[in-house]
Amino acid sequence: MTSKLLAMLKKDWDEALSYRLAFLMQAGGVVAPVVAMYFLARVFDGVDVAGLARYGGNYVSFILIGIIVTSYSGTAAQAFSSGLRRAQLAGTLEVLLLTRASLPTIVVGWSLYPFLRSTVMALVYLAGGFAILGLALTNMDLPATFLVFALTVAIMASLGILAASFTLVFKQGDPFTMVLLMASGLLSGVAYPVSVLPEWLQAVAQVLPQTHAIEGMRLAVLQGYSVQEIAPQLALLGIYAGMLLPLSWWVFSCAIHRARADGSLAHY
Repeated sequence: MTSKLLAMLKKDWDEALSYRLAFLMQAGGVVAPVVAMYFLARVFDGVDVAGLARYGGNYVSFILIGIIVTSYSGTAAQAFSSGLRRAQLAGTLEVLLLTRASLPTIVVGWSLYPFLRSTVMALVYLAGGFAILGLALTNMDLPATFLVFALTVAIMASLGILAASFTLVFKQGDPFTMVLLMASGLLSGVAYPVSVLPEWLQAVAQVLPQTHAIEGMRLAVLQGYSVQEIAPQLALLGIYAGMLLPLSWWVFSCAIHRARADGSLAHY
């Protein structure tokens, strides 16, 4: 399984490098937010922003965590359907499913390069926060941070697998995932606290798993909250993950079975 996953990662890496201009533009896209955060830090230096006392009062560290969680969430939600779509367009989907690689291996393999790219982006953001902005993460609680991260990836990956199922059956991108990501970006507190939203939008935000993921991550990383102290956020994320993971795999298996039965695996 490891050798198969590494082979899929190498293929995606070689493919990304073959489009050098796009690769350089992606690299530039990683640096741009760090530069923007530097100027944001100058704007908000010494300014008390309403709603940030719960997270330490520093706006730049507040938005930095929001960007990192959103980046991973977007990757997990889109990596599987994007990988499936590329395999459809390249005509390799049927070949992949006929190999000795198991279905979970293939699905995970599609996500390795996107997750590697998101990890590099997160490290650049954190390095920029340390070197340019003088941020410190000395309060971070590692077990709580890891649990929030793992549950968030599990939830968004489940949504990504559901999106891949839609792509497999209907031969086009899933519009619902994009709507969910847009709603999460606006309502889950990425760039501003949820508390500044109107009450009815706050109620909508509480339904979105990313709201609780960002909240839990900020409290664990910036304030050093322990697993027990962010238990409400972990419980909600656990419920979402417990429901969505088995559902997504069942739906994807049904989609594969249907595509095989009607002979549409090679269609796009």
